[in-house]
Amino acid sequence: MTGPVTNGQELHRLCVFELALTCGHRVTLAVNGWYPVSVACCDRLGGTVLHGSYVPYASDVDYVTVVSEDYQYRPTCSPQEPSQLLGRRSRTDEPHQTPNGRWVSAGRYPARVGAADSLDGTTTPATAR
Repeated sequence: MTGPVTNGQELHRLCVFELALTCGHRVTLAVNGWYPVSVACCDRLGGTVLHGSYVPYASDVDYVTVVSEDYQYRPTCSPQEPSQLLGRRSRTDEPHQTPNGRWVSAGRYPARVGAADSLDGTTTPATAR
């Protein structure tokens, strides 16, 4: 987000947010502007293949906490930096095994879970498992 222009300088909002995503992860994200409404985080919600590269579907933002906020004047028409993922914690509903051997999850599951779907007919290269 850019703000008012003064003497050939425009105001940029530089923030770090902690976001709770619908895929269950919590991420820390540096942004030039306002918080995003979705973030490509992981492949839990599925994704697509485009030009041979896998691209995960974006997770919606459930909750936002502002970690830091700063305003800087920069030359007019300065490009905004892309959002930068600073960290990602395990999903809040990460399945775990109980002492009696049962697998359980303490959290909620996303509304959709899917597999990759190719937009242009390409596939991703096979990986060894």
